[in-house]
Amino acid sequence: MSKIFACVLGIAATTLISSAPAHAQKSKDTLRFPLLEVESTLDGYLTSGWFHQVWSRSVYDSLIEFDPTTGKFVSGLAKTWAQPNATTYEFDLRDDIKWHDGQAFTADDVVYMIGWLIDPKTNFRYKAEWAWIQSVEKLGQYKVRIISKTPVPSGMVTLAGGTNIYPKHVHGPLENKQDFGARPVGTGLYRILKLDKNSGVTAERNTGYMPSPGKPPAAIGRVIAEPISDPGTLVAALLTDKADIAANLSGDQAEDLHKSGRFNVTLSPPATGYTFVAFPSGGQQTNKALSDARVRLAMAKAIDRSALAKVTYGGLANGVEPVEALCLKEQIGCGYTKKVPDYDPAGAKKLLAEAGYADGFDVVISTFPRYLQSATAVSGMLRAVGIRATVSPHQIAQRVQMLKENKIEMSYYSWSGGNQFEVSGNIGRHFVSKDYNDPALNKAAEDTLTMMDDSERRKAVAKVFDDVTDKAYAFAMLPNRFIYTHTKDVTLFKPDEVREMDIIGVHEWRWK
Repeated sequence: MSKIFACVLGIAATTLISSAPAHAQKSKDTLRFPLLEVESTLDGYLTSGWFHQVWSRSVYDSLIEFDPTTGKFVSGLAKTWAQPNATTYEFDLRDDIKWHDGQAFTADDVVYMIGWLIDPKTNFRYKAEWAWIQSVEKLGQYKVRIISKTPVPSGMVTLAGGTNIYPKHVHGPLENKQDFGARPVGTGLYRILKLDKNSGVTAERNTGYMPSPGKPPAAIGRVIAEPISDPGTLVAALLTDKADIAANLSGDQAEDLHKSGRFNVTLSPPATGYTFVAFPSGGQQTNKALSDARVRLAMAKAIDRSALAKVTYGGLANGVEPVEALCLKEQIGCGYTKKVPDYDPAGAKKLLAEAGYADGFDVVISTFPRYLQSATAVSGMLRAVGIRATVSPHQIAQRVQMLKENKIEMSYYSWSGGNQFEVSGNIGRHFVSKDYNDPALNKAAEDTLTMMDDSERRKAVAKVFDDVTDKAYAFAMLPNRFIYTHTKDVTLFKPDEVREMDIIGVHEWRWK
């Protein structure tokens, strides 16, 4: 039993663990979903992180959605769309949509929002994601046209899940755009009643919501999300019937709660994100052993990814499959033929001997604090074949500077997959970032960013990712999947369907 769980049992009455679960909140149709953090604004353009990803898709809508089961786009705020040529996108909008304040959604809102995103006077962190758009124009009350500067294969995907539309009549007049997210108005499934960084969020189902294929109506009438950052307090909230769901408890904590018989544990569905090990060129310069591809390949063979899944996900590991490559086949443009090598410690030792390192060598694994446990497990696997690996955690913001200073020898990081069903983000993360001093490979990767034919593009991307595998620059490890511990009254909508994001949106939960 975990120490935190045992401590909580000492605080709460031990009889709670065997008592029947309360159904009061289900009867009131109110879901209590505490979050590790609550921001003062719900605006994915100006802020990022867990809070935005949990709530934004439940409050706002985009023009279209992407259906990973069919590989096709489906209706959102637009009912039909066309791409008459490589740089033109036309959308016929729905005429039955209203904003949360009751005003009608029209083409004016889309033209305003896209115009704001590309306006030279507008400044926000992720503005480059819309830099490909040349212009937007209104063709009618419910019809718009978007023109791109050049052919962009990721254009439609960016306009899908990544481009939330805000109301012109609310967002436009605000001098400080941060004020919009503090009192958000969308067209989505939930309407925010209260948003406070200290006391949390209260939202109610939007009874006027007009469902789309990508988002059926919300199944729960009211959601309350308090900020609870301490794991022990979060466990206590579950045990004392003050919470229905807890996200990101440790595997041990979740397993203990599950064993009580009162709670179920659900992994977030497979998504585009993954963890990976990589050997940046700078580290190959400072650690001579890493300059040999045989050594890097040996290190990949020394990692038992199934055992790594057990370390990361505990008793839930049986539902976790290691990732095959640095992109997901459901992503538009993804291609590869060569997969991560199988676990083979004997083969790893043989390669090390061939490279002249039969006695091993020293290496430092850089990682983010969140992945310290997993990276430590990897270091143990490397030590088992003679490589003296240690782990050095650092904050995400330090990574770029450390790369510039050649201070990253080997890394165990994660990538979100761009939170989209399109491979451009993966290409940007691994190659446009210049982690590897390989001009020919980087050029081949960047060339895929303008290929419009998906079949040809997948072939080109496959050559790039296969080259990465051959040169042992990087290897995918495990999918990013979050642990959700919840009462037996709650279940997840379509739990096995692949998502863009590994973080589950509020609107995806249902009562049993």
